Amino acid sequence: MSRFINTILTGTLTVSLLSLIIGCGGGKKETAVKAPEISQPVTAGPDVSAEMGGTGFTGEGWLNNESYEPIGDPSAKEGGSFTMALLEFPATLRTQGKDSNTQFMFMVENLVYESLIGVHSLTLEFTPGLATHWKISEDKQTYWFRMNPKARFSDGTPVTTADVIASWKLMVDPGILQPYSNLLWGKFEEPVAESPYILRVHAKELNWKFFLYFGGLAIMPAKYISIPGSQYLADYQFKMPPGSGLYVLDDAAIVKGRSLTLRKRSDYWDRDNPKAKGTGNFDQLKWVVVSDERLTFEKFKKGELDFYQIGRAQWWIEETEFENIQRGLVQKRKIYNDDPQGVSGIVFNMRKPPFDDKRMRQAFTYLMNREKMISQLFFNEYIPTDSYFPGSVYENPANPKYRFDPDKAVKLLAECGWKNRDANGWLVNDKGEHLDLELTFDQPSVERFMTVVQEDLKKVGINLSLKQTTGATMFKMVNERKFQIHWQQWGGLVFPNPENDIHSTLADPDNTNNLAGVKSPRIDELIAEYNVCFVQARRVEIIREIDSILMDIQPFALAWFAPFHRILYWNKFGHPPYYFARTGDWRGIVSLWWIDPDKEKALEAALKDPSIKMDTTHFKQTYWPEWNAKHGRGYEIKGL
Repeated sequence: MSRFINTILTGTLTVSLLSLIIGCGGGKKETAVKAPEISQPVTAGPDVSAEMGGTGFTGEGWLNNESYEPIGDPSAKEGGSFTMALLEFPATLRTQGKDSNTQFMFMVENLVYESLIGVHSLTLEFTPGLATHWKISEDKQTYWFRMNPKARFSDGTPVTTADVIASWKLMVDPGILQPYSNLLWGKFEEPVAESPYILRVHAKELNWKFFLYFGGLAIMPAKYISIPGSQYLADYQFKMPPGSGLYVLDDAAIVKGRSLTLRKRSDYWDRDNPKAKGTGNFDQLKWVVVSDERLTFEKFKKGELDFYQIGRAQWWIEETEFENIQRGLVQKRKIYNDDPQGVSGIVFNMRKPPFDDKRMRQAFTYLMNREKMISQLFFNEYIPTDSYFPGSVYENPANPKYRFDPDKAVKLLAECGWKNRDANGWLVNDKGEHLDLELTFDQPSVERFMTVVQEDLKKVGINLSLKQTTGATMFKMVNERKFQIHWQQWGGLVFPNPENDIHSTLADPDNTNNLAGVKSPRIDELIAEYNVCFVQARRVEIIREIDSILMDIQPFALAWFAPFHRILYWNKFGHPPYYFARTGDWRGIVSLWWIDPDKEKALEAALKDPSIKMDTTHFKQTYWPEWNAKHGRGYEIKGL
């Protein structure tokens, strides 16, 4: 069941924001395009033999999993809406291609489109999606999928192997201006339709992740996307091809630059699947653009938003005891789970001076007073990051611990030729040049802590200018490598994918995840071994070595992380006892929570009567750490 598939291997870029933009446009008129030729015409199930995946298909010799545990709560109720905030309107409503690689669009993709198979977030077993059955060859390089004949896109079109082929072709088209996608999907030969319902695909090389990758490809209808990649970018800049998922983009509800809505399909093809009970409960998911963090918080407190994730430790400590929290009308939760921790910090552009010199990167890192910021600005809520895989089994415990040390920084700067100061106290080199840096940001919260860095840099003679801009401008600038230093945040992965982020082939092209320009022959060797290693224990060793090399290269001045999520929400929702999935975050709310009629009624009464109090007993949620202590399950993909 694809409704709650937990995609755990594909990376998501968040450049200090959930979404970006300058505006919304209509694009060209949607045109149906002839689907690619396959071995036989796309027909209804009865016209395809059982052997070829049609009616009567038994699955003998194939793999299948119908015994997986449901993720949702069976007591959930359907109906109602859920309203959230976005900092900026998305730069595009495409889920693929240039500018689509954002946390927000990744969430939308999982709601609108489905994949062939999924991975159960708890057991890590494969689960059916658009495919009911699958096979893997003995050499683990050829895969077969049997499509579910019942599957339909939102326009009523059957989902067939032709759509899978078209979706793959789009991902390898250079015209979508997404090189890392071209690289990844180019590692597969063109898929072959053995029938409208049976697909075969061969990987050009052995890689333990490739079956999951191809099985996790978001499938779009061939009749809309069988066009050149450049045309796809233009035609779908601010609209989406139909999907087979539970939700569709409500075109009529899009308000340029202000809001957008996903609406639940009443004709969803798999709506009666008992395994999906308790998921996808809201009829409508709405995002409104609120470009200021403080205003977002205030709008939540007024009831204009249903939930608020608190990113600022100060607000969490000092501003979450207002009356509606004390009365229980608003619930406050700090939720601990196994959500993989990403990396945040200052990324250096190592392609050009001054940060092409490792000593300069080290000096900057020694001047980043994380201890002071965590203590004075963040109320000791966070932990200094000492790994590119923090808080996970992949973190190398032998990594050096960089801490604030101006003396070491000054020594390194002198080694790089920055040892003298002019009459105003600024560092100069032998050519009389000043060490001037600029950091562009799009959120006021970044300026708040970067001011601390700015002050410490000034003390040693470095001039750092802070410049605020729009998310869209910053996103473009970073992808085109037009920066010296940049505040960067990455989402984490249950299973790391270093090839997608730090392989040398991604260092020079624009629009890749390798922002710093990491080039390491040894990392490339380790990635090659990691990709063909089917033993999890060895994969851990490999990533730990990569971690140590990255700590030596120093592409980032690493910042901090928090092993929890801080949220506020109005007390009208039901939710599973674990709140978020084991490896999920707040985005799971839209799939797992629901409106509880009794709570909603009680909230309405309490809003009218100040004497009424609701539940105020909960605060910290440690369901998953307690579950792990009891069960101790690791992260070994089952079925590979």
